[in-house]
Parts: sequence; structure tokens; C-alpha cells
Amino acid sequence: MTIGGWTGYVLLLAIIIAGTVMICMVCETVAMKIVWSIGGVILSIIILAGFLFYFNCTESGKRDLKSEKSNLHGGIERTVTVYDYNGNRIDSWTGTFDVTNSEYETYFDINGKRVVIHGGIVINEEQ
Repeated sequence: MTIGGWTGYVLLLAIIIAGTVMICMVCETVAMKIVWSIGGVILSIIILAGFLFYFNCTESGKRDLKSEKSNLHGGIERTVTVYDYNGNRIDSWTGTFDVTNSEYETYFDINGKRVVIHGGIVINEEQ
């Protein structure tokens, strides 16, 4: 899971624990306290399973994991190739880096240098 996913799960877990404790404080029988405690544990497990399913079994979750890995490790292995508008290759870069796009340019840092591309057709192949 991503850092945000773990943070969200821990926050929900704290709310579940607090709610379970408050409910158990007003329960009069030990059996009801046990039932509510088991219910809190089951709810926590279901929520964890939902988070794990999202991050491991959906394409959106996998993209989130890949983006976080890229942010934490200085990029991901990729090849960026620039073509002119006639389809002729201008230049290509391969390495571990992040690529940033805006409306007017594409840029990235590789080998201590910033590459800024204005115009052209940029193909970004991630490994």
C-alpha cells in the first residue's frame, strides 16, 4: 500500500478502536463486550482487505503504487524518445528519472542535467 493508504487505514483503525471501546464501556454483559470486540476486529480486517485489494488488484491502485515508488526512489526506469512532426527521431534518453509534463513542455533531470523539450512528439516508455 502507499503511505497515504496506510495513513488512511490507521486513521480508520483508530476510529474503530475508539468506537468499540466506547460501546464496550456501556455494555452490561461480558458476552456483549466480546461480541462488539470481535465485530471491531472483523471490521478492521475487512477494511484492510479492501485497501489491499484496491492497491494490488485494480489498475488505479497499481498506478498509485508505481507513482509513489517513482517519487520515493528518484524515478523509474524509462526511455524517452523525441520525434519531429514528420516522424524522424531527434533524440533519446534512457535511465531512472521522473518526467514532468505541462501544457507547453516536457522536462526531466538525467545525469545531473535538466532536459526541457518544447514541441515535438514525446514517447515515454516505462520499463
